[in-house]
Amino acid sequence: MAGLRDAEIRPILGMTSPWYYRNKMEFTFHPGALLGLHRRGAFDQVETIDTCLLQSPESNEILRRVREFAVSSGLSRYDPRDHTGLLRQLILRQGKATGEVMVGLVTTAPEVPGLRGLAQLLVEKIPTIASVVHGINSGASDGLPLGGVTVLAGRPYIMEELAGFRFRIGVETFFQTNTAQASRLIEVVEAMAALAGGETVYDLYCGVGTFSLALARRARRVVGIEISASAIETARENAAENRMANVEFTSGDVRRVLPEVHHRAGPPDLLVLDPPRGGAGGRVMRRVIATGAPRIIYVSCNPTTLAPDLRDLAAAGYVVRAVQPLDLFPHTYHVECAALIERQAAPG
Repeated sequence: MAGLRDAEIRPILGMTSPWYYRNKMEFTFHPGALLGLHRRGAFDQVETIDTCLLQSPESNEILRRVREFAVSSGLSRYDPRDHTGLLRQLILRQGKATGEVMVGLVTTAPEVPGLRGLAQLLVEKIPTIASVVHGINSGASDGLPLGGVTVLAGRPYIMEELAGFRFRIGVETFFQTNTAQASRLIEVVEAMAALAGGETVYDLYCGVGTFSLALARRARRVVGIEISASAIETARENAAENRMANVEFTSGDVRRVLPEVHHRAGPPDLLVLDPPRGGAGGRVMRRVIATGAPRIIYVSCNPTTLAPDLRDLAAAGYVVRAVQPLDLFPHTYHVECAALIERQAAPG
């Protein structure tokens, strides 16, 4: 799809034990299925889940107790067909290195009888729970940002450790769902970066600073860009938590902010980007090419959107040196890729 002929595609890095690996799960309440997962491609069909072998035993215990609460409370469950019902989602997050667990309860209205009692019960029965939060989503889509997030027990975040750093994880924080493989992904990116200590690095779609902090250990300066203001705030907290003074974060759309960062920070020696599943797209890639970065590392969770972006880079004089796939999503057909790209000719 990218029109490449000589790119080195390395063997996929798989997991030794591909079970209980997910650090985040989202379960849906439904009038017909109680609490479970959506059928693929069917937004209004949910299968009740008793036990999930991709999440930890503690998470399965929480799932069971929340289901019992849903039954005993008699509270209505959200129906996506007519947008009625109170209970909507259960979000479970766990720090695989720290063991800390977060329970996120999403409803369509702020007043929910018995919710604080449920939070207290969960904390008493499962000591690893460090956070129970309540978020509101009254919109038509499950993917909408939560409104009015309140803490029912513990604190508003959990801590996770990755690649020698500590990260704060909130209920809506983007973080790779497979901590073990995310650590290997960082190792791959660091190896491809091959930093010597004097470089300026751009980290586009930086999230909470996962790559930024790791690269800052061996760079002179790292500048991260992310459209989510809350993610940028968390990234700054993570930099402070880990005492990294040579990394800075800017909030805004990459397409609009990148030229300003380029003018202010100077040209990058290395540009890293990890865009959403839809890819960066032609307009962003033109901005990337305009920076003149001699080396680019493109991290993608979707090879079919990675390909056209690589084609744009090839047309601008860049060469794909290597692509390293990693299995971050065992038992699915999805694959993460890190591509190392080097400029061979002047852009344009």
